[in-house]
Amino acid sequence: MDYKIEEINLLAKFEELELTLPTELAFFPENIESAKQKEEFVFTDSMLDLSKIFKIDNIDVSVLGVDTELYRSRKSADIYLPAIFFSLSLITENPSIISVSLSVLSNYIYDLCKGSLRKKTAKVDLYIETREKGKIKKISYNGNVEGIKDLDRIIKAMR
Repeated sequence: MDYKIEEINLLAKFEELELTLPTELAFFPENIESAKQKEEFVFTDSMLDLSKIFKIDNIDVSVLGVDTELYRSRKSADIYLPAIFFSLSLITENPSIISVSLSVLSNYIYDLCKGSLRKKTAKVDLYIETREKGKIKKISYNGNVEGIKDLDRIIKAMR
């Protein structure tokens, strides 16, 4: 499992873009840290499928900057997942949301890999609001399907 954790300051970016930090589970655009305006937001095309899957599993998920139509499709052996934000209030109210969401991601990747002879690598960024006011940690994961479920204990340890 290959991952990197970094603390980032998204609050200034949200103010610049006139957005409020979501209080629920949310898909973030790939370019949240570099976009100059909401109209520039680009989402991974797998977000469309995952939105439906989360809805089927009765998990409410919103999309930041929902008025965008820009999606990036990659022709690669790797699987690119949308960036996902877990708010502190959501984690506090529903501690199992992390493991359930990661399980949905793992199952989605597993289904994509069925029948494939080559091992595929999953790439996902997870944004976690921590107990410190305004602090957000970003986990960039690049690894196999099984490793995604292991992120649960890492996220729980860093809150």
